[in-house]
Amino acid sequence: MKRILVIEDDMPLCWLLQKILSRKHDVTIMRNGMDAWSWLTDGNVPDLIISDLRMPSLDGIELLEFISNSGIFRHVPVLILSGDDDPVKKIQCKELGAVNFILKPFEPQLFMAEVERVLSRTEEIVGHK
Repeated sequence: MKRILVIEDDMPLCWLLQKILSRKHDVTIMRNGMDAWSWLTDGNVPDLIISDLRMPSLDGIELLEFISNSGIFRHVPVLILSGDDDPVKKIQCKELGAVNFILKPFEPQLFMAEVERVLSRTEEIVGHK
């Protein structure tokens, strides 16, 4: 069972993500980037991070910057979820290491397929080291 950290401030979406992801994975949900960063720096290393862009206290871009500058978490794949279809933000996220940018609202089955693709790709990379 893979560990997934979800960072999302929208409660109904948190409920949906918990419901669909927890069928196959161990899911931790944080409501903002600062709480998530604190959880990470307390020694928790997930297999995948799924993060919103617009959040209170530490937004998704800032969190990506922290992760990309960290030796410990740099290898953890990050999927960005956002209702903002701004191409500049998408490019910025990719430059900071996000593996994909998924626009809200999303189709749950397609979202799960992307989560599984990212997790299996990470397993292949780790397995080849």
